[in-house]
Amino acid sequence: MKLIKNTKLTNYNVLNKMDKRKIFSIGYEDLTTLIFYHDKKNKFILVIAKEDDPPLIIEKKISRAEAFRLMNTRR
Repeated sequence: MKLIKNTKLTNYNVLNKMDKRKIFSIGYEDLTTLIFYHDKKNKFILVIAKEDDPPLIIEKKISRAEAFRLMNTRR
């Protein structure tokens, strides 16, 4: 798990373009949860962002099963 401080989510998207694409996004109050997928590496990354002051981003590599479990979970 990697903690990135003082980076807004829009800057995170620009800085980490590489070959990944966003496949899931959900927001709740001041937290945003996203899942990115790397096509070539077949890896999934879970990103949780808090846009308060200071903005925080937590990034964690997850398995395909974990990614689909999170996407299919109902609120």
